[in-house]
Amino acid sequence: MQPWRRDCLGPVHFRAPPAPPIIPSAASDRRAECFRSETSRAGLAIGLAASFVLLPLAWAQGSATRRRVPRLPSASPPHRGEVPGLGTPIRVLAIGESSISGVGVSCSAQTMTAVTARTLARRTGRAASWRVHGFSGATARQAMKQLMPRIAREPADLVIIAFGVNDATSYRSPGAFADDLVALVTAARQRVGNAAVVIAGVAPLTSFPALPWPLRTILGWRTAALQAAADRVAATLPKVAVERFAGPPGPELFAQDGFHPNPRAHALWGEKIAALALPFVA
Repeated sequence: MQPWRRDCLGPVHFRAPPAPPIIPSAASDRRAECFRSETSRAGLAIGLAASFVLLPLAWAQGSATRRRVPRLPSASPPHRGEVPGLGTPIRVLAIGESSISGVGVSCSAQTMTAVTARTLARRTGRAASWRVHGFSGATARQAMKQLMPRIAREPADLVIIAFGVNDATSYRSPGAFADDLVALVTAARQRVGNAAVVIAGVAPLTSFPALPWPLRTILGWRTAALQAAADRVAATLPKVAVERFAGPPGPELFAQDGFHPNPRAHALWGEKIAALALPFVA
């Protein structure tokens, strides 16, 4: 169609052609990304500062919540297993807090670690083996002292490290948490070889049904800051991937205590961890 038309009963009318789309330059993209990054860092800093201001309230609500929420046991043993397949098995080791030890599921075969091993075996056709080391209430720092010495010096191809909830509730700083993760990765590799590592996402406590408001919001600020710290670790170490939650988990993914993941959540979690690990072990 031409950009003009003639009206037989009137004068000639012109229509301007549409303006070309504005394509942002690479420099403007970088400026926008820097602005978003600075804004995000500022938001995290504000949240951390606010969490300290509200610490007395968080402590009071946290104490009441611990008395109210039922204590669930860890998954029943054995805490290791094998998946049949061809060729050299993919050896998976998981180190972490109560979710790794299987609180919220009835047996270890339902845990994220077992699901990860089965998913990797299915997607590669190879055999797989898995073992877990975790305990309720563990922080990344405590794991260095209490879990690492228990880990047998057996080779592994993939190490899953899952901490953050207890680090958030104990007000561990993001910088210290990042240092703890680096120390865990280094120590684990000294025991099992130069394995690929997936650092599990820090669960967003804002969505935990067991936590009342405003405690869940206060702790949510801290988990967001710890997640950002974990993200930075991946940039400093080779063969490390970091999981991120796409969104807050819904109530249907929690065990009866409203705090730990149930079997359905573990199944989804294991699939996601396997997808992150697959490029390293395939």
